[in-house]
Amino acid sequence: MKTHIPEMLPLERPLVIFDLETTGLTPGEDRMVEIAYEKIFPSGEIHASVVRVNPGIPMPEDAKRIHGISDEDVAGAPSFAKLAYELWSAFEGVDVGGFNVLGFDLPFLRGEFSTVGKTFDFSTRRVLDAKILYHKMEPRDGFSPRNLSAAYKLYCGKRHETAHTGAGDVRVTVEILEKILEKYPELRNWDTLMELNGQKKLLESARPEHTPLVGPSGTLF
Repeated sequence: MKTHIPEMLPLERPLVIFDLETTGLTPGEDRMVEIAYEKIFPSGEIHASVVRVNPGIPMPEDAKRIHGISDEDVAGAPSFAKLAYELWSAFEGVDVGGFNVLGFDLPFLRGEFSTVGKTFDFSTRRVLDAKILYHKMEPRDGFSPRNLSAAYKLYCGKRHETAHTGAGDVRVTVEILEKILEKYPELRNWDTLMELNGQKKLLESARPEHTPLVGPSGTLF
């Protein structure tokens, strides 16, 4: 599997596009139950992975209704502590991206690593957040949703049939990023992207309700 993202946005190191499924929305209180990612190499080659995680707490019904992962599905999965070294290695020396990773996935992953005494500092990494770009470049259309499914329909003309599955959300996000970079050449520059990541109003627009607001420094506003 390959992507042409590096042809439009040169990569100095691998770029990991990832998505988390969790027991809830609060880092430090809720826990991860699945992590999916596609590691994009400067050549355009992709290595994809999906890992289930036993959260060590009962799965709330609200979370189960969203991502469909039950207690039984993760009963035999390893804990985050057992997966920490593998995941730390996967995210070492890479830049990161996703859909709303600044508003949710990055601070949540940082919280998970803190439970095993590791400081996941993403302030030194370049961050490619598709939701930030979507909200920056496309005007709001009344009260229409501006989520991953809406972005996929707009940019790719497709329905997101695998919403709220880690692998499905990651694959769709990569497709969206390809289309955004094709449509807007002015975004094919890391300095421009990082400047957008630091705009508080844009971060506020992109974040979902009840999640913390974080900037590229990895700190709460």
